[in-house]
Amino acid sequence: MDDCIFCKIAKGEIPSSKIYEDEKYLAFVDIMPATRGHALVIAKEHYSTFLDIPKKELSELILLTQKIANGGY
Repeated sequence: MDDCIFCKIAKGEIPSSKIYEDEKYLAFVDIMPATRGHALVIAKEHYSTFLDIPKKELSELILLTQKIANGGY
């Protein structure tokens, strides 16, 4: 998606402070963190809404988010 900021971050068009990356997912520090350690975890494939993410990918994304939140990346 051309105007999606998250797609641009995933493609490296916008710099980010990455804390985790693999072929499908990316985690990075929020540029305006609400708290210390505030990070975003995204799928590299574009989905218009959370409801559009296929169950398998959503499950992987949630498990990865939990792992990152626990400092286990």
